[in-house]
Amino acid sequence: MTALPFTPSPVAATGIAGLSAATLSTLLVGRRAILLAQATASFLFLVHFLLLGAHTGMMMCGLGLIQMAVRVRRQPGRALGLLYALTVPAALAVAALSWQGPMSALSATGFLLATLGRWQSAVGRMRLFFILGTLVGSGHNLLAGSAFGLASDAMGLTGHCVSLWRTRIFRRSAGRRRTSMRAVSEAVA
Repeated sequence: MTALPFTPSPVAATGIAGLSAATLSTLLVGRRAILLAQATASFLFLVHFLLLGAHTGMMMCGLGLIQMAVRVRRQPGRALGLLYALTVPAALAVAALSWQGPMSALSATGFLLATLGRWQSAVGRMRLFFILGTLVGSGHNLLAGSAFGLASDAMGLTGHCVSLWRTRIFRRSAGRRRTSMRAVSEAVA
């Protein structure tokens, strides 16, 4: 067996895997499947940022994981709702303690829009908030000079827009056929 000419570092491997899971989440149909794929991506990016020494990104991913764990349930109880709500001041505190001007403001605003998206029960509204959050977050990535972050943003925007378009088209189809992606997504949901 021959060795690969390129062995990715743990930083690159977790970044590539996180990007793949995040992109997959934009193509899934079911709310629960989307959140589970996002949680996978968030965990991988948490490890990625930990390996990079980017503690703010790591903490934001951890707060996002808490949100997704709560929102996988369609109707979380009061205690879980409170836990979800507490991630907002925690994210604002993380941004304030690691303040870097517009980059921190854009990062926190993107997180808040994603927070609103995860709270939605309808997938279409959830995607619209994710699109808004990604647009704002891409400003952070642009200012930070993160080519990897911008690639992730571009793929996320494309995936969410394609999924919104696809859902609308499929609702109009007379046969209401299920595509393989829809069937997989709904099976996980």
